[in-house]
Amino acid sequence: MEVDNSAEQALLVSGRPVMLDNCFVRDTQVLLHQPQFTDRTVSSSVSLKGSATAPVLVKSPVSSGVALLITSTEVLFTQDSFLTTEALIIPDDVLQSCSGEVQGAAFTASSLYVIACNSLCRMAQNGTWERVIVQGVSGGLVGLKARERHSRVGRAQVDDECLAVWTSTQLFVKSSSESSLELTSLPTTQLGASGYSNNTVPILDVSFPSDPEELGVLVQVLTAEGDNKLMTLQYDLPTTIWSLPEFTVQHSSAGNFSLLHLASAMPEALVWEPTNVTYIFSNGTGTLQVLEGNVTSNLVEEPLESIQEITAGPNGDFVIHLTSNKLYYGRVDIENVVELSPGELPEAEVVLFFDVLGRLQLVNYDSTASLATVRLFPLQAEVYSSMYPVTSCPYHRFSHGIDVDGYYIDVGEELKIWAMILYPSGSYNNVEVLVRNGHLLQQNFSSEILPSSLYTTENMTLHFSSNVTFEMLQAENSGSYGTTGIVTVEVRPKQTLYSCRGSVNMVTSISVGCPPNRHIRVRRPFGTEECSSYQNYIYTLSPDMYDPTYKGEGCQGCAGNSTEVTYDLDNLGCPIDVFYSDHFRPTVDLYDGDKFVREVTEDFFVWEAHGRTGYGYNATMQQAGCACEAQTLAAMLTAGNVSSPGDAWGPQNYQPCSTPCDPPGSLSGQHEVLSSSGVSALKFGSSKGIFVFHLKVLDPECSYCVLQTQFAVRVYGSPRESLDLYVYLAVLAFIVGTVIVLALTYYMYYKLMAGEHEKVLQEWTNKESDEQEGKESEEEEVKKEEE
Repeated sequence: MEVDNSAEQALLVSGRPVMLDNCFVRDTQVLLHQPQFTDRTVSSSVSLKGSATAPVLVKSPVSSGVALLITSTEVLFTQDSFLTTEALIIPDDVLQSCSGEVQGAAFTASSLYVIACNSLCRMAQNGTWERVIVQGVSGGLVGLKARERHSRVGRAQVDDECLAVWTSTQLFVKSSSESSLELTSLPTTQLGASGYSNNTVPILDVSFPSDPEELGVLVQVLTAEGDNKLMTLQYDLPTTIWSLPEFTVQHSSAGNFSLLHLASAMPEALVWEPTNVTYIFSNGTGTLQVLEGNVTSNLVEEPLESIQEITAGPNGDFVIHLTSNKLYYGRVDIENVVELSPGELPEAEVVLFFDVLGRLQLVNYDSTASLATVRLFPLQAEVYSSMYPVTSCPYHRFSHGIDVDGYYIDVGEELKIWAMILYPSGSYNNVEVLVRNGHLLQQNFSSEILPSSLYTTENMTLHFSSNVTFEMLQAENSGSYGTTGIVTVEVRPKQTLYSCRGSVNMVTSISVGCPPNRHIRVRRPFGTEECSSYQNYIYTLSPDMYDPTYKGEGCQGCAGNSTEVTYDLDNLGCPIDVFYSDHFRPTVDLYDGDKFVREVTEDFFVWEAHGRTGYGYNATMQQAGCACEAQTLAAMLTAGNVSSPGDAWGPQNYQPCSTPCDPPGSLSGQHEVLSSSGVSALKFGSSKGIFVFHLKVLDPECSYCVLQTQFAVRVYGSPRESLDLYVYLAVLAFIVGTVIVLALTYYMYYKLMAGEHEKVLQEWTNKESDEQEGKESEEEEVKKEEE
């Protein structure tokens, strides 16, 4: 079985339930862990250990089986969810004989970053280590964070490489498009305009929300009245724009605060210090309380207890873990948590994490044996048990058709998602939909209510479509307007309780932009799949075949000499044969990988890769129906002053000639814009041989992608060759005609001779018959005489 090693995979094992060794075996899902790093053997190294007393777990965003367990005595590394572990070590030439105390660590999709001895170190996938230089850093590094949940849509495909590193007052961010960490200035001007002191803004923590294009930064601000407040700033990674939140949290002193964003379409987050947790939900803010029946109490009540960690799941839920190993479970938009039975002694060293399936895993560390073991925590059963005897749920069933891997929407495309909730008749519930960055798409939600005596069913259809115009797309391509981005969608029941089993919400992302692997191909006629004779084929272009003003990449400046060109069969494929007098218009198809999407009907243009002349267009602008003088490649090259036709002309500056203008200009020139429904096509006249064309789509309403490809044409049958062909055909016709005449002559001769032969034979037969009759007559006369 082939497995994609770019992300963690889940294998569903199903069959007939059986009893085996007093265990009930039923359908289950098994995670197929993929090693993210190869051999990491080093000759001389420094062993690492954590700076905190309690163990800390750091996961990879790609695979929950890849993790670091940082303890006060060692740092354990695993790539199979703690089935096996090994000590993490760094070469001493990287740490420069440091003691190896780890202050923080983070995984990206291809690297492991560690802060040790106030130095940032990076381990690549091949196991090699290097020291990362942070330019402009002032003071010691405090922490680092990377994305905790893998996302497969939009720019987040590659932004799993996003990393944030900070000091007490400086923030450095690295994305996939950047080779180094860049200093990111905090919005001090905006803070000052909002009435806060902007002299120094301490950074307390950093967290990545569900929106794969945002970063949350927890800072401490001082009001004009001298009050200390906590504020979660939102930083948009593509646009580098900061936004200030609507809510702030007041506190008395600068404690050890942490920030954690939960899985939700909205920026739902938890801010906590050692003794309490503040929730920042879309329905308000407050302090989390423990729910026991109808009574609430504080989260931390014992004097020696404190919050060790909070881990978040993929479905908007979270678990709070205290140093006494007490566990509390909560969900987005619910201001109370419930206590769970951990099944561990208070002195046990335990850490928690959610895997990609939303299952809670408990890691138990034995420091004496230097061993870490993991077990599946029965989260749903424990939550249900904690709520007993309350077992009712506001709905009977909640289901949806959401793809957790996300969606893509290109220009002119649409998407439909369904959700269904079944709840008791006589009560109220419905499907709640939360959308972030919804302005990027046209939205239409429709519901169908099906009541019955026992239950009521609501079927909801979510319809998303692109709502951009030609002008908006051109502004997008020129960088002056934003129509692309990530739309985060959350679907959940309106009314829910902890007694409801299963996932209560689902979050997905819709990438509005260019889908990955989307490209165009020129359709080739049937029978051109095999042309091995063009492998390493070399053809010569004479000096009179070049345009001396050509600015392309093929043969600029070589118009005075003949040149030899090697045919690139691997990239061009077989050339398309075109008879010299035929008009040729390429048919262009749109593909996602190897999957055909549709035929491209929008406008495009072509240019010869080597600057070769000898081709033109069969229609003028007037014949093409232009109301205004059309753009041409030569005019765009002159106006753009660029080195390549592909850069000079494209969706960012294309203007259709059907748009009227005053004055309309000259419409007698050749119309160089091609389309499947247009009248203009390529013509080659007396030219022959190989033409290698670039093709680029001009119309921005075709796609957000820059659609460009190459193809080759072999022109054959020049007028001289055609004359020789006519001679050959005439000779062949003469030969065939002669054969036909000879055949007819033989047939007529045979028919004539056959008639003569039949006539002679008839005469001979008649003569013989007469002789026989005469003989018989003589015999009768003789017989009569004898009588």
